[in-house]
Amino acid sequence: MSNLSILNTSIRQTENLYSLNDLHIASGAENKHRPALFIRLDTTQELVAEIQKEAPNKPILVRKNGIGTYACEELVLAYATWISPKFHLIVLRAFLAMHRNEPKQLALPEPPKMYQRDLTEKEMQDFCWAWYGLRNYIELTDKLANLLGAFGGDYARAIRQMNERYRNIPQELLPTLQRITAEFNQDITHGNGWNRIIYNVRHPNAIIRSGGLVHLF
Repeated sequence: MSNLSILNTSIRQTENLYSLNDLHIASGAENKHRPALFIRLDTTQELVAEIQKEAPNKPILVRKNGIGTYACEELVLAYATWISPKFHLIVLRAFLAMHRNEPKQLALPEPPKMYQRDLTEKEMQDFCWAWYGLRNYIELTDKLANLLGAFGGDYARAIRQMNERYRNIPQELLPTLQRITAEFNQDITHGNGWNRIIYNVRHPNAIIRSGGLVHLF
């Protein structure tokens, strides 16, 4: 029987089943990730039923007094997915390595590379203006797609495709813009364009009234 180790935690095995309690410890042992909670899920019970249909005689899930819950590989991977995508990836790679007879300790993924760049205030403002323009573009294409959708045709489809392609980018960029402009002063009482932009970067869902106009972004 090959040994399985996850993040320096040895995973106990019995009859081709793996200890969910050991997996729980390896993941950080948070109370919300207890194996008992996972077992009670309807999706878990449905998965057990599907495995039983394909392999009626296969051990799937065993609860042993005093030593915890043991589950087959499919359930172990489902449990890891339920905990987090990152932990699922670690467990999946550990199983792949074990099946290749290459047991090794898999560490957490490397942190993202960091790059230091000097940006002028004007350059950071330009990024914010571009973000603001993209938000308005997405709102406009969304309205156009709804208006033209009833008529169909290539224009309506093209507008909808562009809207769907770019609609998540402003939300993805927002944390970066908020970080690089954290030291900027903000005063929307002056009513100029830049002050409205920086306010929207920090309060993306705010409604700003200036000069009798209502700015939704």
